[in-house]
Amino acid sequence: MTAEIVKLHHGAALNDIPGQLRQMADEIESGEYADVDSLFVLMPRPGDYPNAFGFGDVTGGNDPIIQFELAKAWFVNNLVSRG
Repeated sequence: MTAEIVKLHHGAALNDIPGQLRQMADEIESGEYADVDSLFVLMPRPGDYPNAFGFGDVTGGNDPIIQFELAKAWFVNNLVSRG
């Protein structure tokens, strides 16, 4: 009797950050994410401010500060338990 390994997750492992970023780039190029004209990435640094990266159209309404504030508000409103 032999065991068969069944892969449950396709693509890069979640802890493979470069692989996850490559996979996301492939998904953007294939059109899986419609109308992507900007992308922001936060990279935490223990004991310090995070690194923030912006790609594409990062001016006007896509200003990183505005986008990060909108994301923060969404997380606060959707992920905080109210009881």
